[in-house]
Amino acid sequence: MDENFRIFAAIATAIALEAMPFLALGALLSAVIEVFLSPARLARVVPRRVAGQIALGVSAGLVVPTCECGVVPVARRLLSKGVPGPTVVAYLLSAPILNPIVLVSTYVAFRGSWALVGARAAIAVIVASTVALLARRLTTDELVRKREDASHEHHPEIPPSRFAAVWHHAAHDFLEMGKYLILGAFAAAAFKTFVPASVVSVFEGSLVLSILGMMALAILLSVCSEADAFVAASFVTFPAAAHLAFMSIGPMVDVKLIGLYAATFRRRLFVLLLVVPIGAVFLLSWLFGVLS
Repeated sequence: MDENFRIFAAIATAIALEAMPFLALGALLSAVIEVFLSPARLARVVPRRVAGQIALGVSAGLVVPTCECGVVPVARRLLSKGVPGPTVVAYLLSAPILNPIVLVSTYVAFRGSWALVGARAAIAVIVASTVALLARRLTTDELVRKREDASHEHHPEIPPSRFAAVWHHAAHDFLEMGKYLILGAFAAAAFKTFVPASVVSVFEGSLVLSILGMMALAILLSVCSEADAFVAASFVTFPAAAHLAFMSIGPMVDVKLIGLYAATFRRRLFVLLLVVPIGAVFLLSWLFGVLS
């Protein structure tokens, strides 16, 4: 077997296996929301003002920590339950970074750098709030695609037991989202296998190029947010701003998330989820590099 193919297969498998448990947890959480939380109950805890809705979505990441591999099915389920778009969008983008495990891993990977931890959290809050604010006028039908099996949500084959129903919904979400995760793993593995390391080194000498290069790398590599700080730290010749850009854009936009976004959300939100984070992360990381 060709050596490159073996490397490609090993990397793709590693990425998929790393992400699958988090996708499974996300699918399970989304199923629990579907079965146990009624729209009326959720409505009681969501503020009426947009600012409060966004604040709730951002802070929820600390209480309900979710990796980016599992946050999309949770977001879709929350929208289907009538949770306002600003809350869901803010949670979707901020939770994978404000996850306490992610923040601790960032602190450890960069040997106690509170500046990078704080900057990473701040970028997550700013970008998530901005996209949520821009999407505030979109209705649920304008945000999320209708599921192909929507007409069968109450199909008699769904188990009558609540706990059995949780497993039913979780299995469906996991299998539906898993195919996009695998495609993303293939794309990331192809990049790592076939793109020479010399191409990456071209970007080291310039602040702007290093930020752009590390952002592109984060999008293509699709490293889970709970491990990406260690990957970023391994690029020791790159400036801190480039490390920050890598850790900020990856949990919001990467090749596996692009597929999940396209399958889940409608075009206007899909474009917002790509364009705003990429532009904002670049600008904020550059400012961090200039001011630090």
